[in-house]
Amino acid sequence: MRVRNVFLLLVSGALAFGTVSADPAVPAAPIPIQNAPAPQHFRGTLSEYDGPFLTLTLQGRKTVTLGVTTQTRIVRNRSLALGDLQAGAWVGVAALKGADGKFRAQGIRLYPAAMQGQGEGLYPLDPANPARILINGSLTEVSPGGVGGTLTVAFHGTAGAAGDCAGHAAPGGVGCNGIAEVQFARGVPILSIEAGDSSSLLPGAFVSILAQPDASGALVASGITIERDAPPPKPAAP
Repeated sequence: MRVRNVFLLLVSGALAFGTVSADPAVPAAPIPIQNAPAPQHFRGTLSEYDGPFLTLTLQGRKTVTLGVTTQTRIVRNRSLALGDLQAGAWVGVAALKGADGKFRAQGIRLYPAAMQGQGEGLYPLDPANPARILINGSLTEVSPGGVGGTLTVAFHGTAGAAGDCAGHAAPGGVGCNGIAEVQFARGVPILSIEAGDSSSLLPGAFVSILAQPDASGALVASGITIERDAPPPKPAAP
């Protein structure tokens, strides 16, 4: 459950950031919009999509209907293997920082090249728990070994009083260069976030949606992440 929550935060940040057209986009805090209502998050199975609206079945078999527009950003998740990670890729790593100062990965996201530089830095994923860290940067090395291995991620950050490099990247390239070595265990989920479109909005797909009310108060999806594709149709009986 903890890993699932980590990825919900990553996905939500990416969707709100709004850099991939059809989300998220990259795991970074969305730019605040004055007087804009807070987005609502929904997660469930898509039961119907007819163009302007989709219906989602939530836990407890409750349903919600959301509007979909040409501005709705759609992305898809795809599971990756360790060998799919290559040096130079733009990644987001959710990690726990132990008492020994070492980072241990809880989840790894591979983002499109178009998102290079967005959300860059090393900072708390959850302000209420500073041990949960998000590292956005360029993958420089993958070293498998034993029951896992290590990832090395280079990033730009802000120099601290102790001479360390952390925080968000400073605008204009001013700041410091940091390197984080992250240990990962076998089984840590590695996901790619890819641009999608409405053709993937099929009944049975499991999706995560950020929605906000429009001027009339109706909820409209601002970003949709397809976490699991709809199952293939069953062959017709002979």
